[in-house]
Amino acid sequence: MNRFRLAPTAALMLLITPGAGSGQAASEQASLTQVISGTEIEIAWSRPSLRGREVIFGRQIPWGEVWTPGANMATTIRFSKDVVLSGTEVPAGHYSVWLRVLESEPWRLALHADTLLLHSAHPPIEEAVLHVGVERGRTEDVQESLAWDLDRIRLDGAELVMHWGRDRVTVPLEVDPGIDLATPVADARPIVGDWTYDDRPSLPTPEQIERFTGGNPDDPTGRYFDILLAEPRPRPISIEHDTGSGLLHFVDALTEAAEAAFYSGDGDDPVVVYGQALLPRGSGFFAIAGTFGGEVAAVDPRRAPIVEFVFDEDGRAVSFTVRDPDEEVMGTGVRTGG
Repeated sequence: MNRFRLAPTAALMLLITPGAGSGQAASEQASLTQVISGTEIEIAWSRPSLRGREVIFGRQIPWGEVWTPGANMATTIRFSKDVVLSGTEVPAGHYSVWLRVLESEPWRLALHADTLLLHSAHPPIEEAVLHVGVERGRTEDVQESLAWDLDRIRLDGAELVMHWGRDRVTVPLEVDPGIDLATPVADARPIVGDWTYDDRPSLPTPEQIERFTGGNPDDPTGRYFDILLAEPRPRPISIEHDTGSGLLHFVDALTEAAEAAFYSGDGDDPVVVYGQALLPRGSGFFAIAGTFGGEVAAVDPRRAPIVEFVFDEDGRAVSFTVRDPDEEVMGTGVRTGG
């Protein structure tokens, strides 16, 4: 009598695939998708848990092992456009993810072209599309189930983070923001300095403020405009260049005070982290972008106000005009020093 025999592949699938009537898997699948400035990043992994284990690396996962940060099938990551990971260019594509765990040296993150590897495949790191050093830190909080995340998201990138137990791996990720953020020192030098700024053409009327606030004197927007309109025009501002990031900052103490008033409803003295930057758009032209914590947080190149500088015969900026997308004047500036 013929006996029914499973092909090796089918037998393997029965061993690793939960049946329709099975309970919860030991390492549930998870995925994360994030779009940053038009670049889509997708991470898929299975989530092993500590389950009472206090030490994973150096014990369950030996030092020196090339390990997929997940379980079951290898963790994968997909980039819809070219990115830069930890300073290394990565072409758009789909990759399996591996980490070489080391006791006293930086860990290595490796991306492999084969996305259908089992977690136990452990490919040699030399066969990876690329491998880069990554920062491994220790945290006070314990992450029970292995987690991937994209943290500190900004216009030109984020931090790719793997956290399990007390171990946290952070990888700088850069994307194309679709607009230049940095201004070279040679282009910034003629613009940096002290200015007076007259923004009366763009200030709201009392009737507009009434509509914004609904007549409520405690409305945060009302507090904002109370401060913003308190000083005569023109008023002093400055333009500063951060040589580290290359950002040109439009520093306006009055706007910062108005922002502080907006957020002061709870009685505490708020820390103002909002600001403005000038992004290069052509010779003498800059788009105004919002910043958060000193980093560019938001800008729409199609709708951002444009600042046009006028230069003297020595190439030094002496005045500027701010216009909205409809070419209406929003403000003007005149150099006073610097």
